[in-house]
Amino acid sequence: MRFRLYRTQRPLLVSALCALAALLALTTVPAQHAHAVNGSTSPCALQGQGTTVNEGQNTNYTQFLNPLGTKNIGVVYVDFPDVAGAGDVADYYNLLSPAADWVWNASYGKTWLKMRPVVNRWVRMPSASNAYGTSSPTYQQHSRYVADALRAAADAGADLAGYDMFYIVSTAHSQVSGSHAWYWTPSQPIVVKGTTIRSAVTFGTDMWHWGYKVAAHETAHAFGAPDLYAFSGDQHRYVGGWDVMGHVTGAAPQYFGWLSWKFGWTGDDQVVCVWQNRTQNTAALNGVEYTGGTKLLVVKTGATTAYVAEARRKAHNDSGACSSGVVLYKVDTSVANGQGPIRVVPNPNAAAPTAGCGTLDMAAWQPGQTFYDRAANVQFTVRSADAYNSTVNAIKW
Repeated sequence: MRFRLYRTQRPLLVSALCALAALLALTTVPAQHAHAVNGSTSPCALQGQGTTVNEGQNTNYTQFLNPLGTKNIGVVYVDFPDVAGAGDVADYYNLLSPAADWVWNASYGKTWLKMRPVVNRWVRMPSASNAYGTSSPTYQQHSRYVADALRAAADAGADLAGYDMFYIVSTAHSQVSGSHAWYWTPSQPIVVKGTTIRSAVTFGTDMWHWGYKVAAHETAHAFGAPDLYAFSGDQHRYVGGWDVMGHVTGAAPQYFGWLSWKFGWTGDDQVVCVWQNRTQNTAALNGVEYTGGTKLLVVKTGATTAYVAEARRKAHNDSGACSSGVVLYKVDTSVANGQGPIRVVPNPNAAAPTAGCGTLDMAAWQPGQTFYDRAANVQFTVRSADAYNSTVNAIKW
């Protein structure tokens, strides 16, 4: 699909602010770097709120699974007294296993999902498939499902030790329709034959709709990432199809660079931070689909808030993207899962959506375009772009 670069006239307000910038002699600050896991030192590294999944850098990896390195994943195939195993378990494995390469590429080779069956056949659950909460289980129902599945696997001869997490795969046609991540809480541990279970993903019949990227989505929850789609109303009003955490089958499903920073996939020296008033910085942002280069230009706007600019290109995991350029979004780590902790900034001068694309999918900003938020006193201007990079200037007034 071909698309045009649109250049726009600067609004009078933006032109006036640019003149004011010269008068105020804005300071260009050096790049500030951050540690993307715990103990973040960057002024732009926002802290998460509470103990559940969130967009903060202070993820508790005694509760969640550390994203870095090889993750040993035991695959368990379960059927039920009311629904016998349908088909060859290899077909289920083959549906999910491409997620390993997808996450490997998304993480720039820093995370590998090493999946292997703990028992290479169906194991029978003790209760009917409608006993576990089906599409939206409570934590207690989900915990029971995980515990029953892993006890059944252990009773079938599986050794559960040595796995970082488990994929529990339901047979087709069961009433377990939804896929969900489960992570332990120290007050409610699951212990199976001496092994404490800390992390699992349960796959329902919806995996046949979503495909292997549902594993990339749910595994990121186990790493501490929140949902970016809306839990009610228009599900994709916050981020469109830009991140697999928002739309599993979206056109540009590569994780946002902010999440990559949270996971430690984007390094300290790849984040440029603007946090002081009357300062600015310019960054040549390399597309998040590629390895290396500067990935994020962040302007901190509050204790839990920031604006972020990143470059996106039609390549690799984003080869089907609806638009290419600079994606701007707001992060608020105090906003709950499913309520829009990340929100893409619409581009009023973007091309009209093409077939299969929504308004936010077209929101990439192009050279010559400027975004200004009067309330936050933040401005981004895209200076130039080539096949791999976009140069962006950010000002905090």
